[in-house]
Amino acid sequence: MCGILMGAAILGIIVAVMEQGEFPGWWNMILCVLASVGTEFFLDAALPDELVYILGTVLAGAVVAALALWGIVKMTFVRALIASGIYLAIKIAIAVVFVLVFPQ
Repeated sequence: MCGILMGAAILGIIVAVMEQGEFPGWWNMILCVLASVGTEFFLDAALPDELVYILGTVLAGAVVAALALWGIVKMTFVRALIASGIYLAIKIAIAVVFVLVFPQ
């Protein structure tokens, strides 16, 4: 739950800065992050635990987040892709740090 709220906060800040407006709302951001995290969860369950596959699941989650931003927040598709790309970079950094700090 904490990860979903943190992801919603990160994505909401990215969208607010890009749109030069207010935070788009917690429920909108939570829905976008849940779409992303759900995709990552199902792919992570199906693929082995290697760094390449972890990065692939994060990439798929970012693509789904872009589609969710486009549909829920009503951003243009290009701006949603840019926002999800920034979100992707942050998620990759977090994933790499966790893999390197906590090896299996």
